[in-house]
Amino acid sequence: MIKLVVFDLDNVLIDTETIDEIAKIKGIENEISDITLQAMQGKIPFEESIRQRVKKLEGISTEEIDEALRDIPLNNGAIETASELKKQGYKIAIITGSFDVMAERIKEEIDADYAFCNILEVENGKLTGEVSGPLVTQNKVDVLRQLVDDIGITLDECAAIGDGANDLEMIKNAKIGIAFNAKPILRENADFEINEKDLRKVLDIMADEEKITQEEVVEETIEQEPEVTENTTTEEEIVAEEETEATEEVEETEEATEDASEEETIDYSILNFQQLLQCKRTLEAELTDLKNVRDKMNEETKEFRKERDELNQQLKDTLKIALEKRNTRDEINKEVRENKNLRNECNEELKKVEWNSGKKEISNIQAEINKIDKTIQTKVLDIRKENELVKRVSDLTKQLKKIQSDEEEEKTAAQLKEKSEQFHQKVVELSDKAQAIHEEMIEYFNQIDGIREKADAKHQDFINSRNNATAKHEEVKAKLSEIRKVNKFMDQAKAAPKGRKAEEKSDNDVREKEEAEEIFQKFKDGKKLTTDEFLLLQKYNIM
Repeated sequence: MIKLVVFDLDNVLIDTETIDEIAKIKGIENEISDITLQAMQGKIPFEESIRQRVKKLEGISTEEIDEALRDIPLNNGAIETASELKKQGYKIAIITGSFDVMAERIKEEIDADYAFCNILEVENGKLTGEVSGPLVTQNKVDVLRQLVDDIGITLDECAAIGDGANDLEMIKNAKIGIAFNAKPILRENADFEINEKDLRKVLDIMADEEKITQEEVVEETIEQEPEVTENTTTEEEIVAEEETEATEEVEETEEATEDASEEETIDYSILNFQQLLQCKRTLEAELTDLKNVRDKMNEETKEFRKERDELNQQLKDTLKIALEKRNTRDEINKEVRENKNLRNECNEELKKVEWNSGKKEISNIQAEINKIDKTIQTKVLDIRKENELVKRVSDLTKQLKKIQSDEEEEKTAAQLKEKSEQFHQKVVELSDKAQAIHEEMIEYFNQIDGIREKADAKHQDFINSRNNATAKHEEVKAKLSEIRKVNKFMDQAKAAPKGRKAEEKSDNDVREKEEAEEIFQKFKDGKKLTTDEFLLLQKYNIM
């Protein structure tokens, strides 16, 4: 029984593509539409298409988006359909590769229980050209599987409505898949098609389908039909057999008689009771064989369901590990970027340090300065010579200070270089670690593809087995209907002898009474009566 109805957003709940409406703000709707069409036709991966399209939206403000999307209407019958489904007890979900700016609004308008969509990244009130969310890297069916697990149901209790290639797996795996004005690839795989823009047609499909699929393999019960018993040994044996059969019939439905449509091959009306009894026994043996085959098919169907559910659980567990690996990899890559930034900052600082790598002999310069000072103090020099020596001391002093300054810069540079190397080493270590985890993640995602293929194949086995079991059950119902027909003719055959006996008794009474009246007339005439004649007169109270 269906418990969850899932809608796509763009071109299903609304009659447009959200991203096309945003693209009109920059006048690039044709470019966006071309990429969208390729994705819907299955020509390029959805993740690649979504990133390409969103990148082209970079720079659009959120105010412009709100203005562009404000007046986009729902498709015909959207609110009415959602409201009626809610009244009937269904949960409603929106699973869309479109964006939060539209999905959250539509969720409120139709009072949906869940909404899963992608998120347009915004910085300083404008789109960055980046996108995040569950539908960027995951298939819609993966999101649906996680949802049904969270709310405690199965995919066989879901109906899904979509229009494009990215809805394909969701449509194929749901119990009821509905293609809504869809692309050919989706129509080929859907259970139903709606080729007009009216979501109220979903209600018609749900109503019809619920009548047919209330139970996947019917195990029905009926009330035991009472049988007429007679006071003969043969009839008591028949009643006992019919009571045994009635116990077996508790598994069937009262609709069996109405549902059977096979033509009668035997005219039961011309058979006597014993012949009908033999027919019934033959039919009961055939019924037992059919039930055995049907029950075996039911067990096979349950086993296929179990295996499929185990594969789906394995798929879920493997996906969880893969996503954990991806998150771990992303966290390590974040550390890589941080260390790269720190390394680059050190390198930039290192460039700013003007360091002269030539070897300076501070002691020699200082010795020359001391020597000149001694000469000036101990010798008599003309003014010109003395000025030259003083200038030389001044130059050497400046050179000495410069060399001392270079040593400080060299020390700073060495420290920066050491830090840069440390950060670089960290980058290398983290990059290797991230690469190893990335390879593990890829391996898990490859496993997911294989598991999903097996789960899909097992689901198809389940569907085929269920259909075969249902067909065999129809044969059981038809056989049961035939047995009931025989029962009715047997009742008629048992009733016929009683009617004949009653008629014979009535004829005998009339003859006896006429005879008694003749005897009474004989008595009145004075003739002698026998004892039997007297008893006959007493029987009819004539004397």
